[in-house]
Amino acid sequence: MDYKHLADQLEMDETEFLELVALFVDTTRTDLKKIRQGVSYGNPRQAAAAAHSIKGAAGNLGFTHLADLAGKMESAANSGCLTDFDAYIADLETRVDALIPT
Repeated sequence: MDYKHLADQLEMDETEFLELVALFVDTTRTDLKKIRQGVSYGNPRQAAAAAHSIKGAAGNLGFTHLADLAGKMESAANSGCLTDFDAYIADLETRVDALIPT
């Protein structure tokens, strides 16, 4: 991932942007727990709210693929459908883990 390019688009230096990425990863992991809880308890509102949070943060950082996936999750949950959320969660976790700079 070209963090320098994304940082430049936000008019930040790369170090600051990487700090935001680390915060995003931590926050997203917390939101994923909330989504899991929502699925476990049959609470689509909780899942939708957490997916919405991920969607907004991802979009603000330029992670459009993550924002799109979280948006799909939010839409599904808002319609009361929590089917296939295990697959959504696994996909989102994989993508989030890939953001961690090595």
